[in-house]
Amino acid sequence: MMFETSAPLPFERARPANTELVELIGNDLRVGGSIDLGGFGRLSDFVSLQSGTVHLHEAMILNRRGMPTSDSLPEMVIQLHELAVIGQRMAPRSAPILADVRVEKIPRRIIAITAAHIVEGTVSLYPGADLMPYLQATDPPFLPLLDARLRWLSDRRLKTSFEFALLNRSQIVAVAPLD
Repeated sequence: MMFETSAPLPFERARPANTELVELIGNDLRVGGSIDLGGFGRLSDFVSLQSGTVHLHEAMILNRRGMPTSDSLPEMVIQLHELAVIGQRMAPRSAPILADVRVEKIPRRIIAITAAHIVEGTVSLYPGADLMPYLQATDPPFLPLLDARLRWLSDRRLKTSFEFALLNRSQIVAVAPLD
C-alpha cells in the first residue's frame, strides 16, 4: 500500500530555473521543498560539496505518510548528517552527452539498511569496479541510486519510491547486493 498523493504538493509547483524538487528523509523527519543548485548541474554534485547543511526553499513538513502538514516555511536549513535519503520523485533529465565522452556503467541492485529504513535501489558502476568496496567507501558522502524504494522499519506499511535518490553513506548500517 502506497501513501502517495497524485495532486502536486505546494512545493512541487512551478519553481525558478536550476532548482530541484526534493524530499528529505531522516529517522524522524520527512520534509519536502526545493534546493537551488546554484552553478551545479546535478543534485549529487551539489550535495557532495556542501559543508554540513543544505538550504531547503518552500519547505513543507510532511507527515509519516508523505502528506503535507500545515507547517511550512519559506526556507529551512537542514543538517546533512541527520538525513538518510534525499529523494526526487522524477529524475532530472540529463544533458546530452557526446558519444566519445560517455562512459558506460553497469547497473547493480542493492539493499541498504539504516537505523530507520530499508532502501533498495540501483547503483551504477564503472566496468571492472567491485561492488562491495564501492558501497563501503566514504566518498562521495551520498550514494546515488536510481529507482529507489524506501520502507520504514517501524511500520512496513509506510513506503515510498523515487526515480533518483541520494543515500547518506554515514547512515548505512548494513548493505548487500541483490543481483
